[in-house]
Amino acid sequence: MKVRKSEVESLKERLKEIGAKEVELLDRNVFSRLKLGEGVINIYKSGSITFGGKGKEELERKVEKVLEGFIPKELPIVGCDEAGKGELFGPLVIACVVADRRCYKELLKLGVKDSKRMKREEILKKAEKIKEACRGKVKVIMPKEYNRLYGKFKNQNRLMEEVYLKLIKEIYGKFKFKRAVIDKFSRELEGKLKGELPKVEVVVVEKGEEEPVVAAAAIVAKAERLKRLKELSKKLGVEVKEGNASNSQLIEALKGKDKREFIKMHFKVGGKGEES
Repeated sequence: MKVRKSEVESLKERLKEIGAKEVELLDRNVFSRLKLGEGVINIYKSGSITFGGKGKEELERKVEKVLEGFIPKELPIVGCDEAGKGELFGPLVIACVVADRRCYKELLKLGVKDSKRMKREEILKKAEKIKEACRGKVKVIMPKEYNRLYGKFKNQNRLMEEVYLKLIKEIYGKFKFKRAVIDKFSRELEGKLKGELPKVEVVVVEKGEEEPVVAAAAIVAKAERLKRLKELSKKLGVEVKEGNASNSQLIEALKGKDKREFIKMHFKVGGKGEES
């Protein structure tokens, strides 16, 4: 389970209202340690929640009930993020998760967090659980399509803005969400979205994974990218992992092949894309 960092104080107070008592901290990363019945609740500074002691299942149910108070009143809400923007090899994946009350509750229960701090298997498993509980849409732009689009826009951010606009407008047509939260990648997207969707509250923020729906979108996007990387690796005959550390080896493996099918052609071999 997890709440936003900004909500840890409020969570502690709400747990105290149902009888939890603060006890001595044993870990400097823990914001608050509370005893409830025969169990112990640890609220971490990151917003993560863990349990100890006896009666763990009952304790989880009580905390889950408290977490319902952290579900936004204005629903549905959509969160969007991408994976693969800064990587030479493989696709760019943009995902949007639409959260109604049931979905949002499940995201808090799952404890969705920044996908960069998660291992591969955890990402893949949580992505499946998110897709079971929530609706939304994923756009996978494989390298060949990406390179064609880049030829049109000549700028990665302009390309991404166009994809985000089409994707979010399509989702709005189906779900009529009231709020959209997007991890910031450009200065232009917020204004463009507000112009296209004047009835929607548009929030474009840095470190958007603090919002559970954005964190969920990032996990779904990363999981889809991992699957496509595996497929491309088989096609290339060389295992390609996340990151740009092995770019020089990849360039060697690409000799004699159509590079446009595997890499973003405007990237440097070092893996850094354009500044925008």
